[in-house]
Amino acid sequence: MKRIFTIAIALLSIFLIIPNVSALVYNVTVPVGTEACFITGTMNTWTPPLDQRMIKVDATHFTLDIPTALVTDSFKYYSGPNWKYEERDAAGVALVKNRGWHSADVVANWAAVYKTAFEKDVTIDVLVPLTTVECYIVGNFNNWASPDAAHKMTKASTGTNGIDFSITVHTLDETTFEFRFCSGPAWSYQQTSTVNFNYVTDGAAVVVPSFKLIYDPAKTGTINIKATVPAGTSEAWILGDFLGWNMTNAIKGTKNPDGTWSFSLPLVMTIEYRLYNRNDWGYAEVGVGALTTDLPNRVAIYPADANSAITVYAWKQSFTVVPQVDINNYKIYSLDKSIVVEGVTSQVEIIDLSGRKLQSHKLTGNFTSNLLKSGLYIVRVDGATRKVVVK
Repeated sequence: MKRIFTIAIALLSIFLIIPNVSALVYNVTVPVGTEACFITGTMNTWTPPLDQRMIKVDATHFTLDIPTALVTDSFKYYSGPNWKYEERDAAGVALVKNRGWHSADVVANWAAVYKTAFEKDVTIDVLVPLTTVECYIVGNFNNWASPDAAHKMTKASTGTNGIDFSITVHTLDETTFEFRFCSGPAWSYQQTSTVNFNYVTDGAAVVVPSFKLIYDPAKTGTINIKATVPAGTSEAWILGDFLGWNMTNAIKGTKNPDGTWSFSLPLVMTIEYRLYNRNDWGYAEVGVGALTTDLPNRVAIYPADANSAITVYAWKQSFTVVPQVDINNYKIYSLDKSIVVEGVTSQVEIIDLSGRKLQSHKLTGNFTSNLLKSGLYIVRVDGATRKVVVK
């Protein structure tokens, strides 16, 4: 009994000291004087390093554990939350190639050095036309996301020259803080001027003489759209400024018995939109004879277009249901953190659940992937697909 107890304690100790291997850990040594370090790359679609702030270990070392990162991701380091703080080589020259993962990296230089004192709350005041009902602020402080309720400004006062709206926002860098305004919760209502305001040069109190459109919530309603689409269309989606032009917000339509698709959009006033035959940017509607050219956005105005009938002439790509791998023709399994496919006749692709293609090889015979993180993957073999779990 004592021997069994001793073995159990030993095994428990091993589990306690084994680190979490489900994510990649990034470690970097930085120049003296660095106050912060950010990382961005294919693991976060190269968006500005707003959400990838690394953890400070000591004066010259930072670390970060990214659960979704893969060894195939490329990236760069930054001393601050903006492209101007990108890393440089020892001579101050931009790097020729992006980085690949290593257990330890070294940054020789920065294009500019970020100071944590640049991060602060800033109160912005804007004077807008008297006809303005609502006002929203957008900017690089939130990655230029579509105007939303979180950034709806407060009416402070009304005078003969206009209405003053105010809001306090948090910016990671006041030296690069840029912003603009919308009179409603969509880009259709943005200010007429195409020039962004700059906090350093324009200050915290600015004037917007006009908007492209004035939003009035009392004049909103439901816009119904009925779309005639190409024969064989298996899906139809709508996306527009009222959804922030964010594909994850796209709305799937309802298929009618006659093959048309219907969309119902409540609480809108003026919208810009396009249709897609899949919730993917590559499947947009296009014109006949111009299958590689995007069409201008469609526009609908309530109540004039409350019941719209439109025609989609073609899709940039046709989306069809992908056939599943026939287990009688292929042997697919996970082995030692890799995916093995036996019996390939033309091509193998390894895809993660976000749609990123991790590997693609043309061959005949057996295939073994690179080392992969634990999780679920899509394997496309000779045009057919199958999901495989890597443990």
